[in-house]
Amino acid sequence: MQLVVLVMLLLIPFCSWAGPADSVLIDEVLLIGHKKTRPRVIFREMTFGRGQLIARDELPLEVSRSYNNLMNTGLFASIEMSYDTAGAEAGRTVVIVNMRETWYLYPVPEFELADRNFNVWWNEQDRSLDRVNIGGKLTHYNFTGQRDRLRLGFTTGYTRSMEASYGFPYVNKAGSIGINFGFGYQRRREQNYLTRNNRQEFYSDPDNWVYRRSSAQISVSYRRRIYLSHNVSFGWQQSTISDTISNYLNPEFYGNGRGRQRYFRISYDLSNDRRDVRNYPWNGTLLRVGMSKDGLGIYGERDGLEVHADYQKFIPFWKHYSFNYAIAGKYSLIRTRQPFLENRAIGFGSNGIIGYQFYVVDGLDMMIWKVGLRRELFKTKLDLGKLVFIDAFRYVPIRLAASIQFNQGFANAPFVDDSNRLNNSLLTGFGAGLDFILYYDMVGGVQYNRNHLGEDGVYLNFNMSF
Repeated sequence: MQLVVLVMLLLIPFCSWAGPADSVLIDEVLLIGHKKTRPRVIFREMTFGRGQLIARDELPLEVSRSYNNLMNTGLFASIEMSYDTAGAEAGRTVVIVNMRETWYLYPVPEFELADRNFNVWWNEQDRSLDRVNIGGKLTHYNFTGQRDRLRLGFTTGYTRSMEASYGFPYVNKAGSIGINFGFGYQRRREQNYLTRNNRQEFYSDPDNWVYRRSSAQISVSYRRRIYLSHNVSFGWQQSTISDTISNYLNPEFYGNGRGRQRYFRISYDLSNDRRDVRNYPWNGTLLRVGMSKDGLGIYGERDGLEVHADYQKFIPFWKHYSFNYAIAGKYSLIRTRQPFLENRAIGFGSNGIIGYQFYVVDGLDMMIWKVGLRRELFKTKLDLGKLVFIDAFRYVPIRLAASIQFNQGFANAPFVDDSNRLNNSLLTGFGAGLDFILYYDMVGGVQYNRNHLGEDGVYLNFNMSF
């Protein structure tokens, strides 16, 4: 009996520390302003719900996290979250989520550059309108009010293409399983067939299609928790190239002088995304790892196996500063020579190094590491009033930030020729510039860059979320 009393006395401080006096019960979460989006979609992205007990000192943090999660869905132009602070001090409160939904239907004309980035088109291609894709794209970001996305598109010009896709992220009642499927078809009269001096070489034929590609894919995602998701994809692709390329210009485009390539593909990706704003993070982390297998032994025309990973960290400090660092890489487990288009490393997609906008670096393997510093200079919300009749675009959140970056990278290319001097070499780039952030996730900027070759210049960059 004395032992029981002693144990109870020892537990009293811990019971007091975790008791109701230091916690807040969420009596209700009131949603205001959602006309299209279903409540279960909103609650699925929040870190707390009705009837949940939260430590009082953690409540502001949970509200902030829920705000970022909801804004990152792209469903809302603005959100205001508030709660009764007096009630929170007494141990019970009501959270109010006041939303302004964004414009979900985007039937917009498309004007897209065929080149890797704006600077290549402007400087190397002399701003040629022949290297522009013109067409239309219809995207509905909230087709049934459940964050599902329907996309239809058609372009003509440099590339003739058709695409259709549909994604539904909340298949089951818990909202943990999603599905996405789509197909695409494209053809063009010009194709990059070789990399020489780390520049893309093109072959064009004004009377015939040089490159054709058809593809289809279905993927299933599993997201039991808000930030952690798994994705498994299965796809098929077929492409053909002109005889001039396969027989003369680059017989290794597909390998062995073949003019066609068909294969099935299966991949797995894991993502743990805890960034506050995904297009321009200020705080949080991102971890992505995955594996993909191209060629499942059915056609025998492709055999590739790759693992890849990406880690980013953003650390705010003082009042207006944020420090960031990142590392990304890929490794080919099958060490044979890969087809030309599947041998890309640095200079494509998000795998770029500042100062090397005009170069591409092919390779079986790649590693990039980056550090940077951002300083917020200005933040406001512009009210356009009656000038804009669509409520979702009437209020324009604007941020201006100064940034500096230091990047390094390396691409291992055992099959490259001697003309590509940037392969198998350490690349170093530095940049400083101004970044403009509109509507929470549209980012553009002007930046001064310099690379290890002594080349420098001022460049534009854009990252729009349409």
